[in-house]
Amino acid sequence: MPSNLEIIKLNDLRLSARLISEQLRQGIHSGIRVGVGSEFEQYRHYRPGDDLKRIDWKYFSRSGKYMVKESTTESNLHIRLMLDLSGSMNYSEDGFSRLDYAKNLLASLAYLGYLQGDSLSYYTLSVGKIEQKVAPTPKSFQRILYHLESEKADGAWPLEPFPENLTQGRNRELILWVSDFLQKETEWESLVKAFLHPRKELILIQLLGEQELDFKLEGNFVFQDLESGQELVQDGKSVQNEFKRKFKAYLDQLAQTLQLPKVQLIRVSMQTPLSEVVRNILNRKHLS
Repeated sequence: MPSNLEIIKLNDLRLSARLISEQLRQGIHSGIRVGVGSEFEQYRHYRPGDDLKRIDWKYFSRSGKYMVKESTTESNLHIRLMLDLSGSMNYSEDGFSRLDYAKNLLASLAYLGYLQGDSLSYYTLSVGKIEQKVAPTPKSFQRILYHLESEKADGAWPLEPFPENLTQGRNRELILWVSDFLQKETEWESLVKAFLHPRKELILIQLLGEQELDFKLEGNFVFQDLESGQELVQDGKSVQNEFKRKFKAYLDQLAQTLQLPKVQLIRVSMQTPLSEVVRNILNRKHLS
């Protein structure tokens, strides 16, 4: 299985998405349903009385087992992909950035939505402004890849109030937001709450580096705020315990605050295989 670095270094989001999709398909007991309130399509053993047409004969040819693929209801779903482009997304570890990881993750999710025939749109949050880059059309998937390829992260947020029309639509939606969800005050919490709606399911994918989660540094380091550019020289060992304590407290507080109806926060290490993250998103529990 290719590593995250190998996939990201391909520098080809379409190919990356296909590779990750193939890795998912290797888990033969699952299909690839993304929709609101739906799980993967599930396989089960054939039972007397089942329609023989429902047997997966390709699976039988590989395994010798009679398996029936259980169908799911159509979702008539709109998937809104949203990417944070603030400067902290430039954080890098082991040869790739948080933004690189996010692009490949969103490309894979868009590809699965495209295969299912779901409606797709794409938004970014950059310099305090939420902007729609791709509207739902038959060519949305190709346009999403086009924009993802060239996205750059820079600056801080928020600088402007976000438009209410972005949060108040009544269509049935799955909103997938990829960010580090790091904030100075409560800007992320306020934004998420503005999107709450009975017909909208929000999946918040929080990407964090291993050093952010574990902070195992020894010696002097220059720490730079990727949004403001401010630098500070510190001995890594001397600030380790205090950093870990404060960061854990922040993550715990954020998780608690975002325990909201139809909202799920999925915290992901940048070292987690991309296919595993996609699988976890698809296998999420239905949100009440």
